[in-house]
Amino acid sequence: MPLDVALGTSSARVRTSRISKDLARALPQRQAFGVVAPLAPPRLWTMVTGAVLGAFETAIVEGAMSVGTLQRALGAGAQALARVQAALVEPNLSLDAQMVCMAAAGDVTHMAVSSGMRVYRARNGEPQRLLGKAQRSPGISHGGLLVATERLVLGDLYVFGSRDAFGMRSIGAIAGLLAQRPDAPVADLCDAVLAPCRAAGLGAALVVLRVL
Repeated sequence: MPLDVALGTSSARVRTSRISKDLARALPQRQAFGVVAPLAPPRLWTMVTGAVLGAFETAIVEGAMSVGTLQRALGAGAQALARVQAALVEPNLSLDAQMVCMAAAGDVTHMAVSSGMRVYRARNGEPQRLLGKAQRSPGISHGGLLVATERLVLGDLYVFGSRDAFGMRSIGAIAGLLAQRPDAPVADLCDAVLAPCRAAGLGAALVVLRVL
Protein backbone atom coordinates (compact mmCIF):
# COMPACT_ATOMS: atom_id res chain seq x y z
CA MET A 1 0.00 0.00 0.00
CA PRO A 2 1.25 3.56 -0.65
CA LEU A 3 2.82 5.33 2.32
CA ASP A 4 3.36 8.99 3.11
CA VAL A 5 6.43 9.28 5.33
CA ALA A 6 8.37 12.01 7.13
CA LEU A 7 11.57 11.65 9.15
CA GLY A 8 13.06 14.13 11.58
CA THR A 9 15.73 14.56 14.23
CA SER A 10 16.62 16.82 17.12
CA SER A 11 20.26 17.31 18.06
CA ALA A 12 21.36 17.02 21.68
CA ARG A 13 22.78 19.90 23.68
CA VAL A 14 26.12 18.86 25.17
CA ARG A 15 27.64 21.65 27.21
CA THR A 16 27.60 24.59 24.79
CA SER A 17 27.31 22.59 21.58
CA ARG A 18 24.59 20.79 19.65
CA ILE A 19 25.54 17.27 18.56
CA SER A 20 23.67 14.85 16.32
CA LYS A 21 22.58 11.89 18.46
CA ASP A 22 19.60 9.71 17.48
CA LEU A 23 19.13 9.18 13.76
CA ALA A 24 16.37 7.97 11.43
CA ARG A 25 16.93 6.19 8.13
CA ALA A 26 14.54 5.47 5.26
CA LEU A 27 14.91 2.89 2.51
CA PRO A 28 12.05 4.01 0.26
CA GLN A 29 12.59 1.29 -2.34
CA ARG A 30 11.92 -1.35 0.34
CA GLN A 31 9.41 0.71 2.35
CA ALA A 32 11.64 0.14 5.38
CA PHE A 33 12.50 2.62 8.12
CA GLY A 34 14.66 2.56 11.24
CA VAL A 35 15.54 4.81 14.17
CA VAL A 36 18.62 4.24 16.30
CA ALA A 37 19.63 5.81 19.62
CA PRO A 38 23.29 5.30 20.64
CA LEU A 39 24.25 4.15 24.12
CA ALA A 40 27.76 5.54 24.18
CA PRO A 41 29.75 8.66 25.12
CA PRO A 42 28.85 11.68 22.95
CA ARG A 43 32.14 11.55 21.06
CA LEU A 44 31.15 8.11 19.72
CA TRP A 45 27.50 8.80 18.85
CA THR A 46 28.14 9.29 15.13
CA MET A 47 30.33 6.20 14.94
CA VAL A 48 27.69 4.04 16.67
CA THR A 49 24.71 5.27 14.68
CA GLY A 50 26.61 5.05 11.39
CA ALA A 51 27.71 1.47 12.05
CA VAL A 52 24.27 0.27 13.15
CA LEU A 53 22.31 1.98 10.39
CA GLY A 54 24.79 0.93 7.71
CA ALA A 55 24.54 -2.72 8.71
CA PHE A 56 20.77 -2.45 9.05
CA GLU A 57 20.42 -1.02 5.55
CA THR A 58 22.61 -3.72 3.99
CA ALA A 59 20.64 -6.51 5.64
CA ILE A 60 17.30 -5.02 4.61
CA VAL A 61 18.36 -4.56 0.98
CA GLU A 62 19.64 -8.13 0.77
CA GLY A 63 16.73 -9.88 2.53
CA ALA A 64 13.16 -10.81 1.65
CA MET A 65 10.87 -8.56 3.67
CA SER A 66 9.72 -10.26 6.87
CA VAL A 67 10.00 -10.07 10.65
CA GLY A 68 12.97 -12.41 10.33
CA THR A 69 14.70 -9.93 8.04
CA LEU A 70 14.22 -7.16 10.60
CA GLN A 71 15.61 -9.37 13.34
CA ARG A 72 18.62 -10.25 11.20
CA ALA A 73 19.09 -6.57 10.37
CA LEU A 74 19.20 -5.66 14.06
CA GLY A 75 21.56 -8.58 14.62
CA ALA A 76 23.80 -7.20 11.89
CA GLY A 77 23.73 -3.86 13.70
CA ALA A 78 24.85 -5.54 16.91
CA GLN A 79 27.69 -7.27 15.05
CA ALA A 80 28.76 -3.94 13.55
CA LEU A 81 28.88 -2.49 17.07
CA ALA A 82 31.10 -5.35 18.18
CA ARG A 83 33.51 -4.56 15.33
CA VAL A 84 33.54 -0.89 16.28
CA GLN A 85 34.28 -1.76 19.90
CA ALA A 86 37.07 -4.13 18.91
CA ALA A 87 38.73 -1.33 16.93
CA LEU A 88 38.67 1.16 19.81
CA VAL A 89 41.74 2.01 21.82
CA GLU A 90 39.49 1.53 24.87
CA PRO A 91 38.22 -2.05 24.36
CA ASN A 92 36.46 -2.13 27.74
CA LEU A 93 34.24 0.83 26.87
CA SER A 94 30.63 -0.28 26.72
CA LEU A 95 28.87 0.47 23.41
CA ASP A 96 25.30 -0.35 22.49
CA ALA A 97 22.28 1.10 20.75
CA GLN A 98 18.51 1.02 20.97
CA MET A 99 16.49 0.66 17.80
CA VAL A 100 12.99 0.54 16.36
CA CYS A 101 12.30 -0.42 12.78
CA MET A 102 9.40 -1.06 10.46
CA ALA A 103 9.08 -2.54 6.98
CA ALA A 104 5.94 -2.74 4.85
CA ALA A 105 5.28 -5.51 2.36
CA GLY A 106 2.05 -5.21 0.42
CA ASP A 107 -0.79 -4.66 2.87
CA VAL A 108 1.14 -5.75 5.99
CA THR A 109 3.88 -4.19 8.08
CA HIS A 110 6.56 -5.85 10.19
CA MET A 111 7.95 -4.14 13.30
CA ALA A 112 10.75 -4.70 15.79
CA VAL A 113 11.56 -2.60 18.85
CA SER A 114 14.08 -2.70 21.68
CA SER A 115 13.66 -1.25 25.14
CA GLY A 116 13.85 2.53 25.23
CA MET A 117 12.11 3.08 21.89
CA ARG A 118 8.44 3.71 21.11
CA VAL A 119 5.84 2.73 18.49
CA TYR A 120 2.36 4.23 18.35
CA ARG A 121 -0.46 3.69 15.87
CA ALA A 122 -3.62 5.75 15.45
CA ARG A 123 -6.41 3.85 13.71
CA ASN A 124 -9.81 5.47 13.21
CA GLY A 125 -8.66 8.23 15.54
CA GLU A 126 -7.79 5.85 18.39
CA PRO A 127 -4.11 5.96 19.45
CA GLN A 128 -2.46 2.82 20.80
CA ARG A 129 1.06 2.02 21.87
CA LEU A 130 2.40 -1.12 20.18
CA LEU A 131 5.08 -3.48 21.46
CA GLY A 132 5.24 -1.60 24.73
CA LYS A 133 6.66 -4.39 26.87
CA ALA A 134 10.15 -4.78 25.46
CA GLN A 135 12.52 -6.14 28.10
CA ARG A 136 14.57 -3.55 29.92
CA SER A 137 17.81 -4.71 28.35
CA PRO A 138 20.52 -2.14 27.64
CA GLY A 139 20.31 -2.38 23.84
CA ILE A 140 20.32 -4.48 20.69
CA SER A 141 23.55 -6.26 21.66
CA HIS A 142 21.71 -7.79 24.62
CA GLY A 143 18.52 -8.94 22.88
CA GLY A 144 15.18 -8.12 24.45
CA LEU A 145 13.51 -7.30 21.14
CA LEU A 146 9.79 -7.48 20.54
CA VAL A 147 8.49 -8.13 17.03
CA ALA A 148 5.07 -8.07 15.41
CA THR A 149 3.28 -8.18 12.08
CA GLU A 150 -0.05 -6.50 11.42
CA ARG A 151 -2.25 -5.62 8.48
CA LEU A 152 -2.20 -2.05 7.24
CA VAL A 153 -5.51 -0.17 7.10
CA LEU A 154 -6.20 2.89 4.97
CA GLY A 155 -5.64 5.99 7.09
CA ASP A 156 -3.44 4.30 9.71
CA LEU A 157 -0.94 6.70 11.27
CA TYR A 158 2.26 5.27 12.77
CA VAL A 159 4.63 7.34 14.87
CA PHE A 160 7.82 5.69 16.11
CA GLY A 161 11.21 6.71 17.35
CA SER A 162 13.36 7.36 20.39
CA ARG A 163 11.90 7.74 23.86
CA ASP A 164 12.70 11.43 24.24
CA ALA A 165 10.45 12.18 21.26
CA PHE A 166 7.44 11.12 23.33
CA GLY A 167 7.49 13.52 26.26
CA MET A 168 4.29 15.13 27.47
CA ARG A 169 4.83 18.31 25.42
CA SER A 170 5.48 16.35 22.24
CA ILE A 171 2.45 14.12 22.72
CA GLY A 172 0.30 17.15 23.49
CA ALA A 173 1.57 18.91 20.36
CA ILE A 174 0.73 16.07 17.97
CA ALA A 175 -2.61 15.39 19.68
CA GLY A 176 -3.58 19.05 19.40
CA LEU A 177 -2.60 19.22 15.74
CA LEU A 178 -4.53 16.05 14.88
CA ALA A 179 -7.58 17.35 16.75
CA GLN A 180 -7.55 20.47 14.56
CA ARG A 181 -6.45 18.78 11.34
CA PRO A 182 -6.90 14.99 11.25
CA ASP A 183 -5.36 14.93 7.76
CA ALA A 184 -2.38 17.13 8.70
CA PRO A 185 0.68 16.37 6.52
CA VAL A 186 3.10 13.91 8.08
CA ALA A 187 5.90 16.49 7.85
CA ASP A 188 3.86 18.88 10.02
CA LEU A 189 3.17 16.12 12.54
CA CYS A 190 6.85 15.22 12.70
CA ASP A 191 7.84 18.85 13.29
CA ALA A 192 5.16 19.22 15.99
CA VAL A 193 6.58 16.27 17.92
CA LEU A 194 10.20 17.32 17.60
CA ALA A 195 9.76 21.05 18.28
CA PRO A 196 9.79 20.62 22.12
CA CYS A 197 12.84 18.35 21.85
CA ARG A 198 14.70 20.91 19.76
CA ALA A 199 13.80 23.68 22.20
CA ALA A 200 15.05 21.62 25.15
CA GLY A 201 18.18 20.31 23.45
CA LEU A 202 17.09 16.67 23.63
CA GLY A 203 18.52 14.22 21.13
CA ALA A 204 15.69 12.39 19.39
CA ALA A 205 14.66 10.93 16.04
CA LEU A 206 11.25 10.12 14.64
CA VAL A 207 9.37 8.55 11.74
CA VAL A 208 5.76 9.51 11.00
CA LEU A 209 4.01 7.27 8.48
CA ARG A 210 0.48 7.40 7.07
CA VAL A 211 -1.12 4.65 4.98
CA LEU A 212 -2.71 6.12 1.84
